[in-house]
Amino acid sequence: MKTKDKIINTSIQLFNQFGTSSISTNHIAKSTGISPGNLYYYFENKEEIIRAIFEKMICDWDKLWLPPADWKPGLIDFKNIIKQSLHLEWEYRFFQRELITLIKLDEELKNRHQQIQLERMNEQKKLFQLFINEKIIKQPEDIDSLLTTCWIISNYWISFLESRGEVINEKKMEHGIELIMVVIKPYIINN
Repeated sequence: MKTKDKIINTSIQLFNQFGTSSISTNHIAKSTGISPGNLYYYFENKEEIIRAIFEKMICDWDKLWLPPADWKPGLIDFKNIIKQSLHLEWEYRFFQRELITLIKLDEELKNRHQQIQLERMNEQKKLFQLFINEKIIKQPEDIDSLLTTCWIISNYWISFLESRGEVINEKKMEHGIELIMVVIKPYIINN
């Protein structure tokens, strides 16, 4: 694995466990097994590392939300997408946990996050349309509100559980999927 990737992966682990404010670039360098100077060769500061992590997140979500052109979805695919999305939320949980603070501290990250959020909402709408076209889901009157509700549950489910002091496990993740399916259920054809 390349040093830059090791720094990113180590940072994700440390940020998930301790939060971004508790971890310095020196902590990251030490945990990565490199000198601070070597870290600074790749990243100017912690904000740059967080932006690199965000770009890694985007790539991981691209695999999920950008299906192949000839893809024919089924209801099980819908549930799998939700499940994979929640697992990615868990993999990068520090980001959702600290989102407001992170974007307040870094204008560049804020602008990129807002751009990606808009793109993701449009991608989700297109994906949802595939399910409508395949007659798996019927057309909702207000697709934007429906997708926004699903977005909120998906993006903040893990933070909600953590704020209650709950241990995150597969069963809790499944409950998050069930919550989104409750929102979608009235639109499922041949439920």
